Amino acid sequence: MPSRANSLLLGLALTAAACSGDAATTPTTTTTQPPTTPPTTQPATIGTAAVTTSTTEVGQDPPPPADLIIRGGPILTMDPELGVVESIAVNGDRITAVGTVEEIMPYASAGATIVDLGGRALLPGFVDPHTHLLSDAGESILVGQQTALANGITSLADASVEPELLEEFLAVADDLKIRVGLYLGRTTYCGEDQGTWYETYPPGTSFGDRLFVAGVKIFTDGGACGLLAASEPFIDGVDIDQPFHSPEFLIEMTRTAHDAGYQLLLHAQGDLAIKDSQDALAAALGGGPNELRHRIDHNSIATPDVIGRYAEIGIIPVIFGYFPTCADVPWTDSYREDGEDWRALIDANPDLPIAWHGDDPALPPVSPLRDLASYVTRADIADDGSLCEPPPWLAENAITVEEGLEMMTRNSAYAMGLDSEVGSITPGKSADLVIVSDDPTSVEPEELFDLEVVATYLGGVVEYCRPGNSDICETESSSTEITASASMSRSDHEPALAFDGIAGGESFWSSGADAPQWLRIDFTEPTTVERVRFLVFQNPSGDTVHELEILVGDDWRLAERFESFTTTGDVIEWESAPGDNPISAFRMTTLESLSWPEWFEIEIETGE
Repeated sequence: MPSRANSLLLGLALTAAACSGDAATTPTTTTTQPPTTPPTTQPATIGTAAVTTSTTEVGQDPPPPADLIIRGGPILTMDPELGVVESIAVNGDRITAVGTVEEIMPYASAGATIVDLGGRALLPGFVDPHTHLLSDAGESILVGQQTALANGITSLADASVEPELLEEFLAVADDLKIRVGLYLGRTTYCGEDQGTWYETYPPGTSFGDRLFVAGVKIFTDGGACGLLAASEPFIDGVDIDQPFHSPEFLIEMTRTAHDAGYQLLLHAQGDLAIKDSQDALAAALGGGPNELRHRIDHNSIATPDVIGRYAEIGIIPVIFGYFPTCADVPWTDSYREDGEDWRALIDANPDLPIAWHGDDPALPPVSPLRDLASYVTRADIADDGSLCEPPPWLAENAITVEEGLEMMTRNSAYAMGLDSEVGSITPGKSADLVIVSDDPTSVEPEELFDLEVVATYLGGVVEYCRPGNSDICETESSSTEITASASMSRSDHEPALAFDGIAGGESFWSSGADAPQWLRIDFTEPTTVERVRFLVFQNPSGDTVHELEILVGDDWRLAERFESFTTTGDVIEWESAPGDNPISAFRMTTLESLSWPEWFEIEIETGE
């Protein structure tokens, strides 16, 4: 399997550029230790705190010299003891120091990369503790991973894993870059009991460095299958239902997993399902602390009789960010009173670590920044680009930027049990970082919709860089670059979009004409290519014929011919054979297709 340092993933090679560094002197300061207190939803220091560091204690060794320094813009650490700082130092995959530019620059080694943010903001990578992004919508797990990185998500959990899906994750465990927690399903999404098959994998089981068992999932009401278990209708003309399980059986399932040491994730949307879930978790805890960090996810309709019980029991609520304000939905008065009122949830549970989730792709768009804008404004952007203002009842539910960011970083990491590793820019934690086009805490609320993810780091390495921002992106793969060209291209669907790391929306190459059409990739120097994956974008679905040619030396040769029925989301993969390398270029020609030749994304893996 090719190494991380030699893998050209999607758009990185198009934009990679190394940044020059300054000479180093001997480090003279160290940094604070990671906080030991649990996170809260009151990040009062964000945007207002003074820059803070600490000094080296007598006998304490200074941290090693840094190979990466980031400066030149606000750095929102999401650590309440550190607040906003000017610069950070990274050594290997770890954050080693934070502070002012003057304090941090002495940490730079002689060959350190210096990244100047140019006024952009640096945040910890987003943590999504409840998503299906890697396994839904017909996308391969690795293509879904790249979509996550393009949106600044560096850790996530697949919130409904059955045995067949687990095998799919195990097959790509060595290729995962983001941290992936798996919640193994005690029930299906329709509430059907699958028994305790999950006990084959004890709590915390790891499958390599990036894949692990996070806990057990139980569906208690509908949404994906069936109807919400609510005491009153939430949409005019839409029925409601009862919880999937009797209270006694839900308690039994919950206790079984709890007693075996698994964290529990209970899906509950309606207030009846929430009440039963709270009762079941309270029974399992028996009045004790929630040391396993059991969760209730969604919590869409939290009525007065359940809204304050989360903190009483110690349960972590995990909640939606995005709200479809532009949609013409006949919400009932009951829903307007109690539906997705995150302001009331936070106020009713002070100091409780409430977490965000995207639940993608079930609730598009895939965008933590869009979810943040929705939290703060309760507005939305229509298809024509106009702003849909929220009605008064919805506007009253808004939360602050600081509260939203806290839920999407530290609190989400806490909900996944990863808070000692990620969720804040704290010395000792992994350098999982995201550069954002502007500071979310300083722009006007409506301008939150304009924010973009510029770059995403995992362990101090750039794994996604938005085209046009190579001035601040540094990657180990920067020595090998590619250029893309095509026989024809539709307006606004140029070849580079097949390499930008975004597998969604309008981000795809389109020829804009009937087959035959080709897309070509040229390397700046002959490169050993192990594997190439093509993510299909095709409408309508149908029989297709593609031919992949490779340029070896001065000779073009046919590498493989693909004949099959394909649809959007399918993956066409080619693996090199002895004698195929090094390759100077390759060309994929679509000879037959019912639709215009188009590709969503192309992933290239290179060897040593």
